[in-house]
Amino acid sequence: MGCMEIQGAEVTDSDGVHEIVPTEVNADNGLPVINGLSGDNGLTSDNGLMSDNGLSSDNGLSSENGLQSDNGLMTTDAGRLTVSYLVKCALASGTTLVKGSYTFAGQLGLAPEWKTGACGTTCRQTISACLMAHVNTSGQHYGLWLIGPQSQLGWGRSNARPFLEAAFFGDLFRSNPTAYYCKGPDWERVPVEGRIGATMSGTPFSNPWGSNGLCNDHCTNNADGYTSCTSSYTRPITVYRDLDTQNTYTICEGESTSSPTCLAHTSSSSTYVTLATPSSSSTSQRWYFERYSTTTRDGLYRIKNKSTGKYMTVASTSENYKIGMATGSTSSTGQRWNLKEILLEQLGNGSFGIQNAASGRYIDDYSYASGNSPIQTDKPGDNWYVGQAWKLKLYTN
Repeated sequence: MGCMEIQGAEVTDSDGVHEIVPTEVNADNGLPVINGLSGDNGLTSDNGLMSDNGLSSDNGLSSENGLQSDNGLMTTDAGRLTVSYLVKCALASGTTLVKGSYTFAGQLGLAPEWKTGACGTTCRQTISACLMAHVNTSGQHYGLWLIGPQSQLGWGRSNARPFLEAAFFGDLFRSNPTAYYCKGPDWERVPVEGRIGATMSGTPFSNPWGSNGLCNDHCTNNADGYTSCTSSYTRPITVYRDLDTQNTYTICEGESTSSPTCLAHTSSSSTYVTLATPSSSSTSQRWYFERYSTTTRDGLYRIKNKSTGKYMTVASTSENYKIGMATGSTSSTGQRWNLKEILLEQLGNGSFGIQNAASGRYIDDYSYASGNSPIQTDKPGDNWYVGQAWKLKLYTN
């Protein structure tokens, strides 16, 4: 299983998996983690983390009655990977669990009592939510920001992970295991491979309110995240994350037409962005999102074309001016873009307004037709033009 390159300190799991713990900036609380648990090893809703896997919540992990060294999870590479995440969630940084010839490192410290004692209901729900939050069905590693009612997590947003993906809750240790998630407001706005909002298969969790069930409609929340999801589940974990800055996205019309066109840059000599008929094979329609800074919560990006290497820009701040392309410049505010949430009750459907930092105006698809250039326009009051709604689709390079 490979590593994604993320700025921060490198950590090596007991199973040899290398992770990069990201440096988070200006967060009041919360904890940074990396996901990558495949989710099909002892987390399945059919059997959960039951004693058949050599694991018991009634006894401390360090005892043979808590986690058996020669049965269940400990007997396969995939099972030991699950144990590594379980220990990472339960035990604190600097604490280890030794099982046979394997040593597992703690990190989050959400249930330190489980090392030598029982894991009760609160402990089970917290560990279940933590394990589910770490699942990535593709096995890729992406940085996450976790918050919740657990004192070890607490509340507070991270500038480096500005988008609320989902909340996870349940109890994987029951005889009839429960594994749930609900969708946050940004669930499909920032798709990354193997996570909610992108193609997933073999997930251990389901949405109890249907595939489109939103946390905001069913969970109790504060300004940062979710405090409970039904009276039975009071230990949810809220997950924030960022776009995938290692791979490319297409940027296509979200609402304006039944045959959407996409932003493209077909030649390095071309001065402007154009609209093109969607093509999954065209690198001219693929764009990298590079975080300009992690000191603002909204998150500013530079948007780079994969084919030409040029950056999206505005040469003028005037309304209706065409969206241009230029050589990269870290000092040009015209090359900085903000992704603005479009509320579901307005245009929604997972769309973004893409705002330029210099002009304050939004990319508008103008006449929708292939070959035309998008322009920048003002948002009309509290609403949005349909031409200002854009959807992102991730492509793995």
